[in-house]
Amino acid sequence: MYCKDLRNNGHTKSAVYDIYPSGASSRPVKVYCDMETMDGGWTAIQKRVNGSESFDRNWTEYKNGFGTPEQDIWIGNDLIHRLTEKKKSSLLVSITLVNGTRLFELYDQFSVSDEAEKYKIFLAGNATGTLGDSMLNTGLNGKNLSGMYFSTPKTDNDKSGGFCAGSVGARGGWWFNDCHYAFLNGNWASVMWTLPWYPTITSALSIKETMMMIKRH
Repeated sequence: MYCKDLRNNGHTKSAVYDIYPSGASSRPVKVYCDMETMDGGWTAIQKRVNGSESFDRNWTEYKNGFGTPEQDIWIGNDLIHRLTEKKKSSLLVSITLVNGTRLFELYDQFSVSDEAEKYKIFLAGNATGTLGDSMLNTGLNGKNLSGMYFSTPKTDNDKSGGFCAGSVGARGGWWFNDCHYAFLNGNWASVMWTLPWYPTITSALSIKETMMMIKRH
């Protein structure tokens, strides 16, 4: 049972719920479910609301997940893979600015491969919303993220000649190409976190909250 199933069963409040990604008899996982945005049923795979968690983490921490679903969290690459491997899923990126404006971008198809494939990201279909597409079709070679491997500050899997995740301006795990126009895991509220969602958002200082959510078709 996932957030979408809970929404279909009448749960309409956005909150932390137990889901069962490996079946009803499996161990439950606590996640934040958005039950209101775009018909609800969204599972938050990334959430940042106050900078309580550092996202300057190693490969194992990004693999297993860290943080708390009530506040700041990365649910873990293994779990993201499990949630997206067998079902077609959409990705909804939400960024709330310090002035209260909430912007969205919806990607029709999203999945992440397993650790053997370095948690490669797959994006396809249309990208629509108020944020603009800074992941799939950026219009510039070396910035599109579909097909990229995951990197962390000590594990370089990007396609640049340098080390995107380990740079002073990054220090966070992400799917980097050469390097990025979208990056939501930088140093919170820091001028060193650059181009979180270019060109719509060029400075992290204007960000109040971020959330990446998935929902099965």
